[in-house]
Amino acid sequence: MSRESNAFNSSPEWTSINTSLAVTGAELESSSIERALGLTQATEIQDGASVHHGPGWWTYTVDERCSGDLSEQVSALVHRVKPHLAELKALTAAGYFIQVAISGTVEPNNRLTLSVQSAGQLADLGLPVSFTTLKEGNVPSEDPLSWLD
Repeated sequence: MSRESNAFNSSPEWTSINTSLAVTGAELESSSIERALGLTQATEIQDGASVHHGPGWWTYTVDERCSGDLSEQVSALVHRVKPHLAELKALTAAGYFIQVAISGTVEPNNRLTLSVQSAGQLADLGLPVSFTTLKEGNVPSEDPLSWLD
């Protein structure tokens, strides 16, 4: 193994990873999105996920409370979202932008490994995927989804 690949393999991973279904758009009503996805407060508690929203944005987030492992977060999100792809398509047709948003805290040379299985699960959803990094010690807010505001 070369010296370069050895350094890569020893790089620390991202921390505080969040995997979210993010919906943005004007005049967004969170209750209509939650109904479209079959979400209730009991569902959130059962799934170990949470719903966040603000003016013009809404997220269903799987975070470290469910698992710190990105593969497990992706699996949990896909399991919740996949049965509702038709509803998501209707929301997209209505003018909303929908994506899977993966965020985490990083320092220089941190890495994020996305397994082939997770990449395949995300591809099956047919949604854009974004990666957002926050720098340790320079986090603008305690809310890792603050970039949506």
